[in-house]
Amino acid sequence: MALFDFSGLAAAADAWDDLVACTPEIDRFCTSSAWIVPAQAAFCPHAAPCIAMDARGAVALMALPIGLGAAGGLPLEAGWGLAAPFAGPEPLAVVDLLAELWRDPPHEMHALFMSGIPPRGRWMDALVQRFGRRHRVGVGTRCLRRQARIDDGLDGFFSRRSPKFRASLRRALRRADETDVAFERVSGGELSAIYGRILQVEAASWKGRQGDGIDTGAPRYFYRLIVERLLARDTLRVVFATRDGQDIAYVLGGIFGDTYRGLQVSFVEGFERDAPGNLVQHAMIEWLVEDGLSTYDLGTDMPYKRRWAEVEVETVTVAVAPRDSRFARLFVG
Repeated sequence: MALFDFSGLAAAADAWDDLVACTPEIDRFCTSSAWIVPAQAAFCPHAAPCIAMDARGAVALMALPIGLGAAGGLPLEAGWGLAAPFAGPEPLAVVDLLAELWRDPPHEMHALFMSGIPPRGRWMDALVQRFGRRHRVGVGTRCLRRQARIDDGLDGFFSRRSPKFRASLRRALRRADETDVAFERVSGGELSAIYGRILQVEAASWKGRQGDGIDTGAPRYFYRLIVERLLARDTLRVVFATRDGQDIAYVLGGIFGDTYRGLQVSFVEGFERDAPGNLVQHAMIEWLVEDGLSTYDLGTDMPYKRRWAEVEVETVTVAVAPRDSRFARLFVG
């Protein structure tokens, strides 16, 4: 069993991602290095690494203080609960690796909080089988994601949208044509130029003007790191909508395997009548269909995403602590 720190995991990103690609039942994009390495660096820079890899697979956790003088082991992205801590084709073997790491960890972990686990399936079965006798195992926070099929082309995708949605989008596309809105696809180029355009739109959006955009603080750093890693792997996908030479909207995402993961959509405040967010989404789906991808993962459930996506995916956080610990009695039920 080889141990890694965070920089070591970043350097071994190809090996980690190869394992993620054959891992069943998880959110592969949000368990990949393109998501978890930036998340740890941006949101938990003072965490301690508990990362191991061997022939069975890999486990990536970080140790953080969680109160009562205790430390918890969490996936490297813990805020949204999307990342799983596991990578490998055989869940029971990877959970055995986790158990060995926990017995002699590089940094103390009194309990584990493992997000990105389906409530039923091979990972849950493996965790209960391995820890059920001597530990308290509880199910905590629930996370819902929205996905859409795109494997049957634009016609298939739109056949699963409501008539009202289709009519609204057709009107927006006609208006875009009448007002000379252009769409630019970006998958490569210079990081600061691409990210600078994204931030400029974000700052002028309602989110940015309210201080809730990705153009400030830790989110600004997080998404820059993601864009940088996606660029390096040629898996970045951005569509800009422009009018009269001005960017008025963007949609940003990345590819892992046969899935496109949407990350952010924003448009300049004042263009609401033109539905620019919908326009760049449509332009992105056209591109993804041309590339032969099968799934558009829109990420964490939000009301507007239900108009775009017909599949609901549920994962949960599984908490594990020794039965005889006061921490288990207080936090794991």
